[in-house]
Amino acid sequence: MSAEADALGSPVVDLQLVTVRDLSEEDVNEVTEYWYHSPPGFIEAMGIDPKKLLPEPEFARYLIEKCTANKLLAASKLNTLTITYKGKAIGSHTIDPLVEGDHGIFHAHIWNPEMRRKGIAMITYPKACWIFMERFDLKRILFKTPMQNIGPIRVKEKLGIRCIGEETVGFGIVRDGTLAKVFELTRAEAALRVKAHRSENPNSNRSNASALSRCSELAISPSCR
Repeated sequence: MSAEADALGSPVVDLQLVTVRDLSEEDVNEVTEYWYHSPPGFIEAMGIDPKKLLPEPEFARYLIEKCTANKLLAASKLNTLTITYKGKAIGSHTIDPLVEGDHGIFHAHIWNPEMRRKGIAMITYPKACWIFMERFDLKRILFKTPMQNIGPIRVKEKLGIRCIGEETVGFGIVRDGTLAKVFELTRAEAALRVKAHRSENPNSNRSNASALSRCSELAISPSCR
């Protein structure tokens, strides 16, 4: 992905080259590779129940049909955004379940192992959240993160997204009975962050991420520590 590497030989990521866009048909192979061909135990460790996944061909067909149908709309209604680095697809954000005009549950996945733990989520979370807020006229976005997923939990904390408690979940492909931390971002909070981003430096992803973190005036709930 990059000619530069850190002391451990891992690629150095220029966060200004990270962005998000709508999922496309060209991304489907990467998506299915992640969900169906990751190392044994990888998705299970995140709290996913493999038995809840659709058969791989059916899932691929569903994604392609969703992308194709979306092209016929005047404005995009896709609930999945692709994370890109230097124009290459490396992950995704999805909002599902979704109640348009009210709320949705946010998910994040980095497909490429070399791109994990690089600070990418600090850039893409706020971008994707605001796109979903506007696209589906959401009042709030929820994040229900299995307790064992320490990295994603730290992302929310660093971004100043409020933790509102814990919940036992089993929606979608999440394993039934999974204990999760629940975070909430309201539209008003998201709007404040976007305003801070634009006022500090509209062209800098790094500044945007730091502004998001700094402008949070709400402490993490003690019940979530």
